[in-house]
Amino acid sequence: MPFYLPKTQIRMKKMQSLFWILLPLVLIGYIIYKIAMNSFTDHFLGSNPQRIKAITIDEKNFMGNQRVEPKFSYSYSFKVNGQLYKGNSHDTALRVGDTVEVEYNKDHPGINKPLHPKN
Repeated sequence: MPFYLPKTQIRMKKMQSLFWILLPLVLIGYIIYKIAMNSFTDHFLGSNPQRIKAITIDEKNFMGNQRVEPKFSYSYSFKVNGQLYKGNSHDTALRVGDTVEVEYNKDHPGINKPLHPKN
């Protein structure tokens, strides 16, 4: 008489197999995403990025996967030719009103990044 697994156990085994297949794919995808975003920003800053001092503003950027005490960094803002631009400081130590040095594309200041972020 052959041994048969109940349908719920078969489903659980399939879900476990799927989990272990997807986990490395998700991790590799995340790493590729982070590298691509850094390369994207660096590439599009151009060969002659401009630097400016920006002021941190009261706009929070929460970091993921922190349910109990979520960490966040404040956004910064700066003006070029009378136009206001914003970005994420990526520094949890900065407070509203602090300054951060920012690099931006001379022709497209919306493409910008903070210099030496801690996170």
